[in-house]
Formats: sequence, C-alpha cells, structure tokens
Amino acid sequence: MLPPVGIDERSSAFFEDVIRFIRTIGAAPGTTRLIEQLVSSSGSIPANRGEATSASSKKEFIRYNKIALRSSKESTVWLRGCLAGEWGNQDDCRRLVDESQQITRILGKIIVRAQRNPDP
Repeated sequence: MLPPVGIDERSSAFFEDVIRFIRTIGAAPGTTRLIEQLVSSSGSIPANRGEATSASSKKEFIRYNKIALRSSKESTVWLRGCLAGEWGNQDDCRRLVDESQQITRILGKIIVRAQRNPDP
C-alpha cells in the first residue's frame, strides 16, 4: 500500500492510526480522559481540513486551517503524554508524534501562504 499523499490524506491516515494506537493503551489512572482528548483532537484535523477545502472565502479557509493546526498541536501534547506515561505501543506513539509534528508544519505553511497571497 502506498503512503498517503497530501495533507488531507495524511491527516485522515493520522486519525485512523491514532484510533488503532489507542487500542494498545491499557487501563490506568488518567488514560480514559487522555484517550478521549487524543481521539477528539486527532479527528478534528481532517474534519477541519474538509471544512477548509469547502470554504466560501479565503478568510474562512484560513480559519479552518488554523483550527486544524491547533488540533494537530494538541494531538502532539496528548501523544507526548502517552510517551511520558509509557502508555500504549511506544514505537507507534513515537511515529505518531513525528507525524503530528509534520502535519503541524504543513498546516502552518498552508496558513502562511494563504495569508501572503492576495485574493484573486
């Protein structure tokens, strides 16, 4: 299978990988809330990218990408918590941290370019 190409495919694949990852987290104090937050923030990335690609204005496009960016940063925080708590498959978690950081950088560039480019 080919790796996902483009931010929309990558963010969807990231969300799906997070869903698989959380199944490796055992029950421990604090894990339920962390799992809920991680699923919510990681799912918000592709959801808001979908909204951005359907935006009716440049301002709306930027706004939804900013929400996706915040969600990507938040996902990184929860994944780092999993690393610190040694919850879940640690190799998968490190890979997910790396992917969330890459998605964050891509979204940041999308926002900067959109803000720089004049409206048509």
